[in-house]
Amino acid sequence: MPEDLFGAPRPRHCRKKAARRTLETDLRTVSQRIWDIAQFEDVYRLASILENVPGPRAGRPPAYPPYIYALFLTLRGIHGSARYCAGDLQNPTVWNTLRDGITRHLGPDEARRLPATGPTRHHWQHAQRALLIPRLEQLNETFEDLALAQALRQGLLPAPTRRSWSNPQRHQLIAGDGTVAKSPTLSTTPYSLDPITGEIRRHRVDPASSWQKEGGTDPDDNTNHAVLGSKFVVFSTRHRGYFRRVFLSYRHVPHDHPGGEAAVALDLACAILDAADGCMGVLYDGALRGMHRDVIARRGRLLINKQHKGTKPRYIRTIGVGRCRHELWSNAGRVHERCFLDDGTSTLRPLPVRKLERRSSTHTHRWYHLLTVPCPRGLHEHREAVGVTTTPGERDDGHSDTETGFHRAEHLLQIPDDTAVHQSLYGGREDTEAGFSQFDRSLWNQRMIAFGAEAQSLVVPRLPPRPKRHQRRPLPRRPHLHRRRNRSHRPQQQRPKALTTKH
Repeated sequence: MPEDLFGAPRPRHCRKKAARRTLETDLRTVSQRIWDIAQFEDVYRLASILENVPGPRAGRPPAYPPYIYALFLTLRGIHGSARYCAGDLQNPTVWNTLRDGITRHLGPDEARRLPATGPTRHHWQHAQRALLIPRLEQLNETFEDLALAQALRQGLLPAPTRRSWSNPQRHQLIAGDGTVAKSPTLSTTPYSLDPITGEIRRHRVDPASSWQKEGGTDPDDNTNHAVLGSKFVVFSTRHRGYFRRVFLSYRHVPHDHPGGEAAVALDLACAILDAADGCMGVLYDGALRGMHRDVIARRGRLLINKQHKGTKPRYIRTIGVGRCRHELWSNAGRVHERCFLDDGTSTLRPLPVRKLERRSSTHTHRWYHLLTVPCPRGLHEHREAVGVTTTPGERDDGHSDTETGFHRAEHLLQIPDDTAVHQSLYGGREDTEAGFSQFDRSLWNQRMIAFGAEAQSLVVPRLPPRPKRHQRRPLPRRPHLHRRRNRSHRPQQQRPKALTTKH
């Protein structure tokens, strides 16, 4: 049997070991993260679109400039809620940390004009309603541009580099998935009646929350369970190692959106592919089907996901080379040959792929598998199109996939499932769950901390700085600590003298 380009899946004991465990030097404390945000230049660039436009009438000047609320928006992801964030900004030490970053990026005069303490929760709620939500679309566009620029600075999605379409690297792909953020309240009706006392109770209801199915895309999977919350689609990319992930884009998925999660994810993926020339493809789960693969494959990129379990084998064609006849079928996302056994039954045998070809034309791309067909009379080569379902006009009359009734993009994947390449790459899609878990833990009580889709959209985006060695805040020195170790042989009454310091 010829060797397959994508290889056979490896057993668990032959796979690479997991990444090294985090060390104390890899962790970032709350104070260090606050310092990172205060020194991060992109936060101030994001806040530049919040500058107030002068109106016909001069009103009362705001208590805080707009960029303070951009910092507040970013710091809220550390504290878990606006109340705790506002309380921490009343601490002079924390507020001076922000003033140091403002001094670095905006100048000392701007830092001196600030009040003695940070904004309160009342200031934040007013700014969120009057300043941030009206500019939500502009914030999203600026966030996506800054996030992509940060990814390029970190060496992610590089354009001038070597590409292997049959085995791309993890940092050359984007990974996306949908997540459901739990509703801030469990109430689904604004009023309820107490059956015992007859009291009418009023409840606050989140208008953006609905019952969402979470845990998989297979309707027959028993692990699926309903969650009351808001669904978001998030795309990210990362390299191996810590502090290498960058969230590129996100969108809220309304419960009655046409096409659901897949339609929103496809729009986001296409927008990133158009902006990032170095992106080779998309990692996603089974929510994307053949119609979505066709769109991305026509753009000349890869869509790597698992084949849907409900897909049945389909007859493709019969090829003839001399006196040889070989029936080709699609199964498990790749081309198989139907082989007849001695007992009169038949089985499907996967054909090895020798090469993955990518051909481009004026307006579209085509993908092909160069197959090796084993035969007692010698090996045969056959080229079969994958990933794209042709329509009338793209092939001869009566020979397009639409006319023959064969949904090629649904049945034949660019990188087949159950292969070594797919096994090594698809873990990047599963790795997005770690980011969602971190997002859930950052919320107070692991529930969404805002009501409404617009306010909740301000909670999801994260623009974290990548901490470097020269960016890390130096830890406070502990004077004379070395003297204690050197003088540990001294009597007990002499040790306090060695540890005392003058202030």
